[in-house]
Amino acid sequence: MRRAALVAGALACRHPALAPIPPGAAVELPADHAPHPAAQTEWWHLHAALAEPATGEEVGVFAAFLVERTRNDRVAGLPVAPLVDPLRVAWVAIRAGGRTWTADRTAFPDTFAAGSGGAGLDLRHGDWRLRWEGGAAVLAVRAGPHRLDLRFEPTRSPTLPGEGGRVELVPGSAHLWAQMEGMAVRGRWRERGRTRWLEGSGFYKHQWGRLYDPGLDGFTWISADLPGVGELALAWLHADGMRGVAGSLGWLRPEGGEAVPLPVRAMKLEPTRTWRSRRSGATWPVAWRVEGPELALTVEAVAEEQELWGFPAPFWAGGARVRGRVLGREVDAPAFLEQAGARVSPLRALLRSDPPTPPGRTRR
Repeated sequence: MRRAALVAGALACRHPALAPIPPGAAVELPADHAPHPAAQTEWWHLHAALAEPATGEEVGVFAAFLVERTRNDRVAGLPVAPLVDPLRVAWVAIRAGGRTWTADRTAFPDTFAAGSGGAGLDLRHGDWRLRWEGGAAVLAVRAGPHRLDLRFEPTRSPTLPGEGGRVELVPGSAHLWAQMEGMAVRGRWRERGRTRWLEGSGFYKHQWGRLYDPGLDGFTWISADLPGVGELALAWLHADGMRGVAGSLGWLRPEGGEAVPLPVRAMKLEPTRTWRSRRSGATWPVAWRVEGPELALTVEAVAEEQELWGFPAPFWAGGARVRGRVLGREVDAPAFLEQAGARVSPLRALLRSDPPTPPGRTRR
């Protein structure tokens, strides 16, 4: 008992207590690009569709950095935090020459392999790095023979879903959320001793709050920047088939305008093709049909193997292509996909992940 108390005391001194996202909280940028040590789960996603101007050769990249702070987590009754707190996971997929190279890193048991530094955003995982510098996201990653050093420059004001960026998909799952579509991306591509320069467009998303809530069975997230139409986004909860149940949300943000909510109750998201992961055994949709008022789209992943191995269950996220009609206009553009809840991991049944305790209350 004395040793357990000492461990708990050391953890309490090392990290602040986890706290829920309070009612009325709003995103404040640029300060909120940085990590939030009191958030139970936090993740940053970037993707870009790029090309070498001289040859037109195309390159795609998706990168994710996930932090799970495990102070409230137990597996089979045993606390996770003495082994790893926080758990840091990073994932990269680079597409070039008709192939996709993937790489993932999990800072366990080597918790020194990843971390963050400074007062702003500066994430490191081995030689991978994501930082916010001079008003832009700067990304350095590699997979297979490819190394990318890219700068993501905002071209418009960020989108803050919900009320100032506060979103609660189901009770208890409150998040703060900021994203930027249509970023101008430039940088260096090094491959087998050869260096080239790339240009294109990209996407950035940062969310933090509570993720593993018993009421959240899973979701599918689709986001695309549609030239001539605007920014389209859908966050679909997995319930009642694939119809837009309470908590699902979506918006269309015209170029230069404010986000307008989509009538998700009158919309339908239908998977049309799946892929089964050999590693996790999960079966993921990789193509969809999206229908609604003045909206008829097909969405297809650019690569099937885009599964992220997280704790306690995997995610799937990466690039896609969206085609069809929106508001009477033909569209064909890159898109970003993210999904969770393909199946319940056996480990998930052993996990207890208590919500953060509001200030002034004690856990029973």
